[in-house]
Amino acid sequence: MTSSAEKAFGIRDIAVLSPSRILVTDYTNHTLRLLDSVNGGVVSQVKLPCDPCGICLLEDGRAVVALYDMKQLQFCRIVGDSLSLDESIQVTDCVWGVSACGSSHLLVSYRSPGGVKKMTMDGRVIDEVDNQKTGKQLFAYPDNIAMSNSGDIFVSDSGTSTIIQMDRNLRIKQTFTSPMIQTPWGIVSVNTDQLLVADWKSDSIVVLNPTSGTVTPLLGKTDGIQQPWAMAWCPASKKLFVGRTGDQTTLSVFTVKS
Repeated sequence: MTSSAEKAFGIRDIAVLSPSRILVTDYTNHTLRLLDSVNGGVVSQVKLPCDPCGICLLEDGRAVVALYDMKQLQFCRIVGDSLSLDESIQVTDCVWGVSACGSSHLLVSYRSPGGVKKMTMDGRVIDEVDNQKTGKQLFAYPDNIAMSNSGDIFVSDSGTSTIIQMDRNLRIKQTFTSPMIQTPWGIVSVNTDQLLVADWKSDSIVVLNPTSGTVTPLLGKTDGIQQPWAMAWCPASKKLFVGRTGDQTTLSVFTVKS
């Protein structure tokens, strides 16, 4: 793999629009930014009412951002290279991660207490899972959510050092732990058998194979990985974008060699 670095901000999550455009939630400046991932630089930006957490893209061309402190989901419209605020909905929890689940549903992870909810686009909860429902202490600080090509849902929990696998109805299928997964934050599904996990504490990115349960190292300190937090994968360009907490001035870009 090869890497480069380009100017960025206090990045909490990343979403890929195209091989040349990415969205980042900038918690330092309470801003959603559209970046040129090829040449660098800000293409468009919009101010948010508080520091943002997770972000995901919707099938209708919009993005939705989790506003943890305000217990809100903020929808944002993307028209060409221009961002603007759309509607927002109030939720009952401090949401951290958010992911689209088809064209009409959202998945959100929340804390205090921890769990995952499936809801409609207007915030109506249709399913949820938490420690009380599972009868186990699975959730402490559920962070990011990723969906695989097969439709399975993966949630990283930095409080329990666990990756949790569920089906679309939020039924627990498997949980994964490993000495190489200490404080998982960013997660990215590359394909059915490859889930990339950014481990903040160990300064590494590992590959989790959900089928076999094996965990193998991919990137580490020698590759410039330090306190990785946010990740996104662009299948078209084969690029992996990594944001980190320790140095809020760089966004690392790794390209898989053919």
